[in-house]
Amino acid sequence: MLQDICRKYERFSPRLVILFGSYARGDYTDESDIDVLVVSDNLSNDPRQAFQQLFDSDNPRLIPLGMNTAVFLSKLKRGEPFVMEILEDGKLLCGDEDFYRYVMEIFREVRGRYIRRGKAWIRIT
Repeated sequence: MLQDICRKYERFSPRLVILFGSYARGDYTDESDIDVLVVSDNLSNDPRQAFQQLFDSDNPRLIPLGMNTAVFLSKLKRGEPFVMEILEDGKLLCGDEDFYRYVMEIFREVRGRYIRRGKAWIRIT
């Protein structure tokens, strides 16, 4: 199943596809959704439209969070907690390795400004 996720989104030329949530943590159940972040230049800036571009009603357990690359980078640089959590706990499934290294450099820099308590990200600088 997880191997098919990258093929499912390849028409969007994703920069990153990251598994997050219970499947990434390993605490999923038979009823769990499969949450993935898809970052692509070919997705709408509007998150609702990006979801519509990616969602497949034939596989409703697969829940895509689609972000245009520019939107994703902006959220990362601002230290948005949800993006930070995805990068800290998620598992890269596929994407551009150079872009992933760049993203993780930014993440490490931004991460240094926060402490994490459970799901809360507290800015310290």
